[in-house]
This record gives sequence, C-alpha cells and structure tokens, in this order.
Amino acid sequence: MFDSVVLDIAIGLIFVFLATSLAITAGNELLASLFKWRARDLAAGLRLLVGKEGDAGAAGQPDITGALYQHPLLRGLHRDAGTGGDRKAPSYIPPRLFAMALLDIALRPADKGGQLVTSSTAEMRAQIESKRGELGDRVTDALLTFVSHIETDTRGALGKLDRLQRDVESWFNAGMDRVSEVYRRRAQLWSSLLAIFFVAALNLDAIRITRSLANDPVLRASLIAQATETVQREDPRATIPAAAPAPTNTALPEPAPETAPSATASALRQLQTDIGTINQLGIPVGWEDNPPQQSVWWWVNKVLGLLLTGLAASLGAPFWFDVLKKVSSLRAAGRMPPPPETIARNEERSA
Repeated sequence: MFDSVVLDIAIGLIFVFLATSLAITAGNELLASLFKWRARDLAAGLRLLVGKEGDAGAAGQPDITGALYQHPLLRGLHRDAGTGGDRKAPSYIPPRLFAMALLDIALRPADKGGQLVTSSTAEMRAQIESKRGELGDRVTDALLTFVSHIETDTRGALGKLDRLQRDVESWFNAGMDRVSEVYRRRAQLWSSLLAIFFVAALNLDAIRITRSLANDPVLRASLIAQATETVQREDPRATIPAAAPAPTNTALPEPAPETAPSATASALRQLQTDIGTINQLGIPVGWEDNPPQQSVWWWVNKVLGLLLTGLAASLGAPFWFDVLKKVSSLRAAGRMPPPPETIARNEERSA
C-alpha cells in the first residue's frame, strides 16, 4: 500500500507545488521590497496608533510620528537607501525602543535638567497632561490610562517607570498586530495573483505533470529523492537545486537588516533562483511542446490543470512543506524506491 505508484506521484506533485510556492514567496518579497510595504504599513499603523489617522478629530491633532522617527533611539533603525546618503524609514521597530522613545518625549520636561518625571504618579500625570498639545489626545489619554493602572495596582513588583513602559509596549504590540494583519491580507492577495502569473507563464499544468510522473519512473524517483532529503533536513530549500545561494526571506515581523537596494537585489536573486529551480526539476515546463492544433477539450484540460496548480501554490510553502512531511512519513513505512540512476540503467537494459 505504502509503496504504490499513486503515493509516489502524490509526493512528486506536492514537491512541485512546494517549489512553485517558494517562487511565489520570493516574488512577494520582491514586490514588498520594491514598494516598501513593510515601512509604509508600519508608518501608517504608527500614525493610527498615535492618533493622526482614523480619528474624527485628526485635523486638529498633532502628528508625533515624525518626532518618534527622529528620536535617537529610533533614528538608528533607518536604513541606507544607497550612495545618495538618504535614509529610509524602518521596516520594524522593537516594542521596547518605541516605549522608551515615547516616554522620553512625554516625561522629559525642558525646564528640569533633562530628567524624566518619574518620582510620583501625580507628577507623571501632570507632566503628560502638560504635553497634550504636543502628544495629541489619543496618546495623552492612553498614557494617563496607563498611569491610572499603575496607581490601582497594589502588587508593586516593578518600578513605576518600568510598569508604564510595559503597558506602552503592550499597547504598541496590539497596534502592530493590526499592521501585520493588513500586511498578511495583502500578501495573500498578491500570492494569488502571482500564482496565476507564474503558472500561466511557465505552463505548470498539474494534469500534465501528473501524467509525466505516472509515465516516467526516473522523474518520480528523482523528485522523491529530493523531497525525502528536504524533509529530513527540515528545510524546504535544502536540496532544491539552485544556481546560487540566496538568503531565505521572511514576511514579518522583522526583516533582515539590509539596505533598500541590497534587499531588492536579494529578493530578485531569490526569485531567479526559484524559477531556475522549477526548470531544473525535470517536469514539463513551458509552451513549446504543445500541439499546434488544440481542441476545445484540450483547452478545458489545460485551464483546469493550470487552475489546480495556481490554487495549490497559493496556499504557501509552509502548508505544502507540512503536507510533504506527512505524506513522506507514510511512504517511509514502505520500501524505498531505487535511485534514479538504477532505474535509468534498468530501462536501458530492457530496451
């Protein structure tokens, strides 16, 4: 049962879906880098958090986003844009640094020697209220709520400033959860669009690939060998052939600390590598070998096969990697197939 050709074909097809999903992920990363989605979403989420966007009274509210970005604690997170010397907005802000920067702005008066007002909750409340015009209503009210929380908490395990900083960090994390959700929805939309584009451009027809796997034992054995090693190494890119090594890109929360041009170039290299990977798998790719006269039934078959691949690939590489591990574990219970070289030699002898 576990050594059936059907199971071999399933593993090979899942491995193809995994390779296609990796290319779609790389394409998504390239778009995110080109259009600076992370930095823009972060800035929009930050403005929403501090009361500039999405507020009925936003027209009369100050925007402290610029002051936060220019704070020394956050200024170092800006990325180099290249040789021009410009600095690009960060794609990620650690919650602790955000809390420290905001509290530094809110609790540091100009007329008290630069020392934070932290001696009592009453003084903290008064200092925050005095900065309402600078901070805006939403930030001021949020900080005053956190100060009230300190007053009503009788545990006293932490200092007042530490408790306030923890509350601000939690507030920031809740706001960034919304940003991550916006990014995730956009990424899913573009994954679907990229899946349609890649599948149509490369003619990745699930029906045609299945037929090739059913008729070509060498191809089946080759894909199974790669899939098995990939599962054993717990890395979806571990054994897929690549023209050049490239770093794995992640979606959120924290991208690699690269400059903007190098991040885009890295994403482009990864996309080229993943497309080259699909071409090297040995599966039928491209439109060159299609018959010159296509019937209506041929087109129905073709559209159905492309839709199947596109829908499958849009589910994402993590999904297909998990499926591959589960299906491979079923196959591991049976006899492993001979390597592709042995199959090829046996076919030559029988010919």
